[in-house]
Amino acid sequence: MKIIRLITCTCLVFAGTGVACSTPVEDEVTGQVRSEVIYGDDDREEPFTYSDPVWAQRVLDFTVALVPTSAVDDSDPNDIQIAGPDWIGRDDVCPDERFATQPALADCSGTLIDDDLVLTAGHCINNCGDSRFVFDYAMNPSTGQLNQITSDDLYSCVDFITWYRDPSGADYTVVRLDRPVVGRQPAAVRVSSEPLEEDETDLIVHGFPRGLPLKLADGATVRSNASSHDFFVANLDTFVGNSGSGVFDLDTHELVGILVRGAQDFEADEDEDCVRPKQCLNDECRGEDVTYAFRAVQAMCEKTVSDVCSCGDGACGPLESPASCASDCSCGDGVCSTGESTSSCPADCQLEVLYDEHTPQPNWVTPGIQVRNAGTGSIYLGSAIVRYYFTKEPTGTLAAECWGCSTTPAMSFHEVPGGGCADATHYVDVEIPSVLLDPSSTTEQLRLAFHASSWQAFDQSNDHSYAGGSWNWAPNPKITMYRFGVRVFGDEPCPGVFIPPAN
Repeated sequence: MKIIRLITCTCLVFAGTGVACSTPVEDEVTGQVRSEVIYGDDDREEPFTYSDPVWAQRVLDFTVALVPTSAVDDSDPNDIQIAGPDWIGRDDVCPDERFATQPALADCSGTLIDDDLVLTAGHCINNCGDSRFVFDYAMNPSTGQLNQITSDDLYSCVDFITWYRDPSGADYTVVRLDRPVVGRQPAAVRVSSEPLEEDETDLIVHGFPRGLPLKLADGATVRSNASSHDFFVANLDTFVGNSGSGVFDLDTHELVGILVRGAQDFEADEDEDCVRPKQCLNDECRGEDVTYAFRAVQAMCEKTVSDVCSCGDGACGPLESPASCASDCSCGDGVCSTGESTSSCPADCQLEVLYDEHTPQPNWVTPGIQVRNAGTGSIYLGSAIVRYYFTKEPTGTLAAECWGCSTTPAMSFHEVPGGGCADATHYVDVEIPSVLLDPSSTTEQLRLAFHASSWQAFDQSNDHSYAGGSWNWAPNPKITMYRFGVRVFGDEPCPGVFIPPAN
């Protein structure tokens, strides 16, 4: 499991980077204990030695290694090279330990859960550029070497759909890859929030213990559930590098959790001057903590559309509403759903986008935007995006300004995927300057203005967010607002289309 010790000097460390501290540290900071533990028998197996070859092939399909970007040489797309030591070189493990001479190149593990979505532990990756995502990182039984890795097996992170890490609770992230993964079937995910039966649920974990090529390990059960139901504790045979590994119900083959932290370190073999994995009986030591998969799924499904998401998953998705899915989209669920407002559901809808057309003229679109806190508590607006939808008639590129603004917000133009709909082919995202907004207070009035490089006129009568000049800074539900990736105000214009904000 990818876990390491607390650092006792003052510094900041990210996955895959170094640290200028005198205290020895491992590869990645999580503020938690490490785990290199064998419970009972050592159940780790190569995919080609596992007793169920059909399942082993499925595991090869959806299990992905996170490796440092700096270690990847992709100059030959037909033969991707990854630099790094073997297990002996990485940990000074005793030479007679199983797999000791195999390469130890991965930092963490992950599971493909949709065409372009990977589920892993939150502490495994802090920045998209830190890691590459490598499929088929496994030993080849014919050659005794690593499988040949090509560009079809190599992916990059482009976005975090959701990210969360509590050092003593849930720990997860869902990463969007740079392109859909072709020729691989994603894992089935258990979305039920019911805790697993203790001592009754047989488990199997798939991942890259201490960076080794893919291993499967069964022979484990659920030992206990956290009172919060954020995670459960199991006796899984896991190591640094298994963090983020998919933990599956052996009977249903559903992904039930993500391995995140566990028991103590290697033990020194003083006679051999090397280290060995710690050995525990099945019911001894602290056990390995596994974040429930449904926690990550619910957070993800609030923000994006995926085959994993459905009505009844506990998340009010961007295309769901109280009318279409009352079980997920109820007042008090933390999401300002379609059909809810600051008046009908103040518990969820605290922020409003006020609108006014401040300076009408044909060659410019001049929406005035202001955010108001209609709730009872202060709200921090960092990472807030307001989105204005329109149709683009003039030719040429678009450019935006903010007239008379004390702080000019970042603005970017985009096309609605698939051509959009009748009144929304394009949109402009406006990043609201960070501010702590007290109850009943408002931000500065942002008098936005944009034009086309051709200086041709716009027809604003068919613009979704346009409401004319009579609004006088009133709430406009045809402008949407997103905070930390979740829609908190307004209605999407095009049925079936949700566009996650960039931050």
